[in-house]
Amino acid sequence: MINKIIRRLFYGNKADSKAYIEYLRGLGMKIGEETTIYVPTKTQIDITRPWLITIGSNVKITEGVTILTHGFDWSVLKGVYGDILGSEGGVAIGNNVFIGMKSTILKGVHIGNNVIIGANSLVNKDIPDNCVAAGNPCKVIMGLEEYHEKRKASQVAEAKELVQLYRERYGRDPDEKALHEFFWLFTDGHDELPECWESMMKLGGNYEYTKEQFKKNNKKFKNMDEFLKQI
Repeated sequence: MINKIIRRLFYGNKADSKAYIEYLRGLGMKIGEETTIYVPTKTQIDITRPWLITIGSNVKITEGVTILTHGFDWSVLKGVYGDILGSEGGVAIGNNVFIGMKSTILKGVHIGNNVIIGANSLVNKDIPDNCVAAGNPCKVIMGLEEYHEKRKASQVAEAKELVQLYRERYGRDPDEKALHEFFWLFTDGHDELPECWESMMKLGGNYEYTKEQFKKNNKKFKNMDEFLKQI
């Protein structure tokens, strides 16, 4: 509590995600539920025209992201030609979107639902629903279904690497917390879950749906101990 008070005094409206989102909503931005801005102090969201920004529900905005609704490039044109030319456009981000670190979203861009934007992307055009996009300029890399299958196929290899490097670094097996993103490999809906795994089930606000899918999970190992013994 003391740390929260100190952060609020020092950082003001950017003290944490909740405070920052409440502030942006108060200005006139439309922001859905379960949306998180992870490092508000290192995030730049254009507040000069708050009515131009709409952010959906369950959007994850990571460190260093910039969202712009206008440009000041016309100042150069004014210097040469003397006229003033407006430069602005609405930004809309759909539901269930992840925006990678240090990405920039320019004015006039609409990002669809169920989209992953890779780190360091420059999003200068619309991105459709259900896809993974990245790059400078940002472009669609693959559909969300293809990416889902790719991620499922890599789970065992990535979990094994995690264990091997953990053992090398600490001289012991990783605990449940260290494996909190890989527990579907060795658990299913019939197992009792530790709190660190249960909290992962609740992420994103679709807990009941995740539980239903978990009941259908075909775990690849009998339990965590068996998984660790095979590495």
